[in-house]
Amino acid sequence: MKENFGKAFGIGLAAVAVVVGAVLFLQRGAHVELPGTMRVRTVGTGEHESLVLADLHLTNPSDYTFEIKNVTVILENKDGQFPHEIVSKSDAQRLFDSLPDAGPFHAPLYTKATIPPHTTGDYTVAAPFSAPERILKDRKRFIVRIEETNGTAIDFSEK
Repeated sequence: MKENFGKAFGIGLAAVAVVVGAVLFLQRGAHVELPGTMRVRTVGTGEHESLVLADLHLTNPSDYTFEIKNVTVILENKDGQFPHEIVSKSDAQRLFDSLPDAGPFHAPLYTKATIPPHTTGDYTVAAPFSAPERILKDRKRFIVRIEETNGTAIDFSEK
């Protein structure tokens, strides 16, 4: 009796393990993530204005398109965090054209952009700040927050 119970329990446990493994295997591309790296540059555009240029190298490993709802650049210094909206797609392209010495520039990352599934790309995010460049250089870090349309937020931070 004990022997039959042990065999049945082992077979049942193996069957459950196979089913769980199959479900995990089939769902492997269904999660939303956006792994990548970030490099930040600052450019003084006036006596009291500066521009933050964040170069992102992003990969979308999922089976679904990553649809961007919003992108925010956050300056973190000793006084706290200061979020700023980014420059729009059309304005970013004009900005890049007017600052050739600040390049290289990649495709602008903007609100309502999409990143196709199973792709890797380089993007540039531009955010204006009403502060001299020296204040931006005296920072703890910059954070780029990318929000997906389903509510997922992914942060990229300077190391």
